[in-house]
Amino acid sequence: MKARKLNSGNWNVRVTVCGQSYSFTHPNKKTAIRMAAAFSEEVKENIANPPLIDAIARYIDKGSETLSPATVRGYRSIERTLRKKHPALCQKRIVALTDSDIQSIVDPLGKKTAKNYLGLIQPAVGRRFNVSLPSGKQKEIEPPSDLEVLGLLQIFKDTELEIPILLGAFGGLRRGEICALTLQDFDGDYVIISKDKVMDEYGSYVVKDPKTETSNRIVLLPHSVVQLIRSKGYITTLTPHQLSCKFQKKQIVLGINPPYCFHSLRHYCASYLHSQGIPDAYIMARGGWATPHVMNKVYRHAMKDKISTMEDKAVSSFQFAFQDDSSNVI
Repeated sequence: MKARKLNSGNWNVRVTVCGQSYSFTHPNKKTAIRMAAAFSEEVKENIANPPLIDAIARYIDKGSETLSPATVRGYRSIERTLRKKHPALCQKRIVALTDSDIQSIVDPLGKKTAKNYLGLIQPAVGRRFNVSLPSGKQKEIEPPSDLEVLGLLQIFKDTELEIPILLGAFGGLRRGEICALTLQDFDGDYVIISKDKVMDEYGSYVVKDPKTETSNRIVLLPHSVVQLIRSKGYITTLTPHQLSCKFQKKQIVLGINPPYCFHSLRHYCASYLHSQGIPDAYIMARGGWATPHVMNKVYRHAMKDKISTMEDKAVSSFQFAFQDDSSNVI
């Protein structure tokens, strides 16, 4: 590291760090050199061993082009919360982070939220931490019954929510998929699902490719649903958030409490198909699920209005054993 004497009599040292040039000037030659050296080491330290919050911000910035807008928005929210609730820990260098540090972050959180935090922190710092997730009972999701879905369709008949409800209940489409659809996505009674409307990190809605490859699919709809869509000439002008708010608000006004969320219609579609004996592979393809694990864990429910029918069918299947010769029964 060389110092150059200027016409003013001061000493100047220039250093290049990560492709960026920096200049340091001081009347004392050794001081100028020390200033440049200290700055260079500090920058290198910040790159190799940054504070936790810097590592997280850098990770989000780097992934902004490849991650979905919804994921980036969620990560930014976690970043803001960490800055607010864990300011001291945010300034701790990543090499010095301990399992206890990360445990203190996830302890107050719910199980799913804790997993989201770890899903950001661990790749951001390039390390896995041995922490215990909060215990949390799997929330039981009960889809609407046949009668309740018919009731919802009657409530929203001839409103801006009628078509979205039909697409959710009978097509199994997600909110963002419905809001991104246009008439050009229909081919006969088939709908081609190849895009999603999501909110980006700035709070604006954008249309993008689906999050997973399996979400690209073609779904056959009831002919009457497609006819209604074509007669109206559009799908919806609502955003996913507006769709949910209007759907739940109307139910509350009518005394349906707690109201069903819009995503419950997707639960209904999967559960209904399963109750009819439709193979899991078909339900997965129709709903755009990548693995049966996710579908079985969250969406495959025994519908309450089907239980008695299924039980009668199950019990009746045993009756043959007693019809001919009950002495053969042990």
